[in-house]
Amino acid sequence: MLELPEVEVLRKDLEKEVVGKRVKDVAVQTAGIVRPLHRNRPDFVKALEGRKLDAVRRRGRVLFLDLDEDLTWVLDAGDQGSVHRETANEPPGPDTHLIVSFTIGGALHLSDAGDEVTARTGVVPTAEALEAAGVSPDALDPLDDNPTWMEFGRFLHSSGKQLKLVLTDPEFILGIGPVYSDEILWESGLRHDRPADSLSTQEVRRLYRAMQEIIHTAIKQRGSSLDDTEAETAVDDEGGVAEHLRVYGRTGEPCIRCRRPIVRTRIKKGIYTYHCERCMI
Repeated sequence: MLELPEVEVLRKDLEKEVVGKRVKDVAVQTAGIVRPLHRNRPDFVKALEGRKLDAVRRRGRVLFLDLDEDLTWVLDAGDQGSVHRETANEPPGPDTHLIVSFTIGGALHLSDAGDEVTARTGVVPTAEALEAAGVSPDALDPLDDNPTWMEFGRFLHSSGKQLKLVLTDPEFILGIGPVYSDEILWESGLRHDRPADSLSTQEVRRLYRAMQEIIHTAIKQRGSSLDDTEAETAVDDEGGVAEHLRVYGRTGEPCIRCRRPIVRTRIKKGIYTYHCERCMI
């Protein structure tokens, strides 16, 4: 899964590389990725081909590429997908579902290696883009909204959930997934199963500061490439766990604070957390 830091890095790159270009060719390999925003593949291709890209925005982990004539190309990599910048003649990989090339060179590939493809894309009126993408208008984007710690605290207390679940719930907070939620909780020293409404003022501020630091550090490191293996390991370009990640994917390794081994705990079906049992309360 691409999380907020990876998508923000991609947004910045696309802002430099594709704004001002026109879409030349669109190839949709999997019809399901254009639904429900389009009836079929030709409908989406017709809507996107020839359009000029005016701006690139992000909300949570969804990209919004603004086009001419008040239209927006919504690009959501889904739960297991990724977006790659490629050369125009780069052949698509086996898990590539969309290839979009540009008139002045370069292309974007949308891939999803999951058994059930959750990536979605479409062209919609700009005013309807957030709703079309299913992005909650009331949810908090930690980077774009730049909330105060008090506003962040109100979001936490209103959720009634455990910290891991509220941090990864897009109805409350956008763009944080399994990787950076674990990193934020470890940095703040708070357990994944703490009820969000049980935090003291000091703990809210600690969690808020950890969230800001983790997100900005990850962006500076250009995020983590995610390898969709059964272990859900966050990896760097060489295949090892990314250096800036302190707990995620480090089962059995010593916690750098207290030296107790990092453990992986199942919260519920399909949701796990990496944490230290000694120094997180």
